[in-house]
Amino acid sequence: MNKQIVIEHLGHSAIVTIDNPPANAWTLESLQALASAMELLGSEQQVNAVVLTGAGEKFFSAGADLQQFAAGDETLAAQVADAFALAFNSIRHFHGVTVAAVNGYALGGGLECALACDYIVAERGARLGLPEASVGLIPCAGGTKALADRVGVAWAKRIILGGETVDADLALRIGVVEEVVDAGLAKIMAVSLAGKVSRQSRSAVLAARRLIDGSPQSTLDRQLLLEKAAFLELMGGAEQLEGVRAFLEKRQPSWLADDDD
Repeated sequence: MNKQIVIEHLGHSAIVTIDNPPANAWTLESLQALASAMELLGSEQQVNAVVLTGAGEKFFSAGADLQQFAAGDETLAAQVADAFALAFNSIRHFHGVTVAAVNGYALGGGLECALACDYIVAERGARLGLPEASVGLIPCAGGTKALADRVGVAWAKRIILGGETVDADLALRIGVVEEVVDAGLAKIMAVSLAGKVSRQSRSAVLAARRLIDGSPQSTLDRQLLLEKAAFLELMGGAEQLEGVRAFLEKRQPSWLADDDD
C-alpha cells in the first residue's frame, strides 16, 4: 500500500489514515492508493465498517496538492479528477458503513472525502470548506452535490461561492457533520460508531444501506415493495436464522464473518 494511505484493522472495522504531511494533501498517487485500499477492504468479509481520518492533529486533509495544477496541464488535471472520482466513489460504494473522523482542517478534496462517508464526526477546532474558487477552480469530486444534499442549496452556495469555512459547531447546526467532540476524540468516537455497525449482520447492513441510499429517488409505495423484496431475500439465510436464534437464546450472534476469522 502507498505510504500516504495507512490501513489498520480493528476487529470487524478498519481505520484508513491519510498520511501525507504536513497537510495530508491529495496527490494522484494517494488517491489511487485510497481506491485500492477501499477495494481491498471491500473484499475482506470480516470488515463491516471503515473509519477515515488524517494523520496528526491539524489536518484531516487540506485537499488537492496544488503543485499538480501549477502549470495548467489539462491532461494531468483530468487524471487527477478521475482519480478523485474513483477514490471517493470507492468510499460511497463500500458494502458497510464509512465514518469520517475530522481532526482539524477538511478543505476542498479533504471535505469531499468526508462527504463521501456515511457520517462525519468533527473535533472542536476543525474547519470545513470548499475553497476551490479562490484558486480559480471548483470542487470536482462530488462536492457540489454532496454538500447541497446535506445542507441545502443556499448554504452550499454560501460555502462554495463565497469560499467560507465553517467551524465544527456551525457545521453541526447546518448538517455538514453529525457529531462534534472535543479535540483528540474524533477517531475514538468514529471507531465506536463503526463498532456498532460491525456487530450487525453484514447481509442486513448491505441490504439496508442500498435501500437508504436509494430512498430519495423512491416513493413510499415503491420503497415498501423494495423493502419487502429485500426482507424476503434475507429470510431463511444463514445470518437471519442465526440472528433470530441468538435473540431467542439470549446470546450474541455468531455471524458468518466471525467464522471466517
